[in-house]
Amino acid sequence: MTQIFAAPGRYIQGYQELQRLYRHIAWFGQRFLVITTQGRLESLRQTLALSFDSPDLSLHYAVFDGEVTRAEVQRLHQLQQTLACDGVIGVGGGKVLDAAKAVAARARLPLCIVPTVVSNDAPTSALSVLYHAEGGFDDVLFHERSPDVVVVDTHVIAQAPVRLLVAGIGDALATYYEARTCVQGQHDNFLGLAGGGLQSTAGGGKPTLTSMAIAELCHRVLCEDAVQAVRACERNVVTKALNRVIEANALMSGIGFESNGVASAHAVYCGFSELGVRATAFHGEYVAFGTVVMLVLEGAPAQELDALLRLCLAVGLPVCLADLGLADISDHELQRVAEVAASPQQTSRVEPFEVTTWEMRAALLAASDLGEFYKKGGSVLTTSGGQCPASATSRG
Repeated sequence: MTQIFAAPGRYIQGYQELQRLYRHIAWFGQRFLVITTQGRLESLRQTLALSFDSPDLSLHYAVFDGEVTRAEVQRLHQLQQTLACDGVIGVGGGKVLDAAKAVAARARLPLCIVPTVVSNDAPTSALSVLYHAEGGFDDVLFHERSPDVVVVDTHVIAQAPVRLLVAGIGDALATYYEARTCVQGQHDNFLGLAGGGLQSTAGGGKPTLTSMAIAELCHRVLCEDAVQAVRACERNVVTKALNRVIEANALMSGIGFESNGVASAHAVYCGFSELGVRATAFHGEYVAFGTVVMLVLEGAPAQELDALLRLCLAVGLPVCLADLGLADISDHELQRVAEVAASPQQTSRVEPFEVTTWEMRAALLAASDLGEFYKKGGSVLTTSGGQCPASATSRG
């Protein structure tokens, strides 16, 4: 059995750390390609000028067009080649970071990742999620190594819309539950697949004790600190609780999903991504609801389901179809989501039973009904006192 664990070469998290970026990546060289969005371009120029203040250093900016398509990766790669840059810096949200990872991997250049939000667990992973131009899921590119440097500026994160932090909590919430399913079933993680796609026949690696322990810690931090962190972010201030949740969203969840694997919660997200313009929620919001769906699908203990639903409601994560803007979802749309989520090509295949379309559809509807029930004050427990222990591993 081959076990593989992956992590970034160096992870730096601090207040206004972006102003000290060059000291962390000086070894890259002198010419840098900075991939970011149009909206962040001018402020980023001003901030990075404080750190890259030598006439020997060159920053070349590339504006990301909004979707991680094969064509966009190729365009950015050609730009990097024309400019002959020594390293790549991705600054932005998850899709910007995935594009930067793909460009650096293709050019075999050192990579620095700078998330401006922690709305998902993309920053530390060695993969890029590809989409079609219309927004539907395409494939996953697996790269040979993790980002060389990840720099998280907690001041920047605290200024971002709180909904983005909450979405990251939703993505991170799935980490432990999906890791547990993968580890108990002795399934491969995402490592060992470099150069291939999601259906690669290359040999993956098994999770380690360390990777599962990180997934458990991620869960515990969210249970203990998520509510405080969200309230701090609403006031644009960095507290110890927010600092811990940022680390959980970016580092613990990133290592936890990549080095352990994912299951049905992310398959549900892929199902919803098939709805095109109707899919208006964030990745982590779909994954949060997908986690509820997954626990229903797996027949999780009532106490565990109760704790998850209460935490989602406490931080503002969606717990029903209406929360995802899909109160009017049609039978055809629901069937399409269920078909994709239950596909043998999806990550729901790691469940310890065959996931059929009809059972996935039932879990989607039942999870949404439970969410509506909880929003009205209901509970699956006959007595009060639901807890959120990361060590609750039994299933009924």
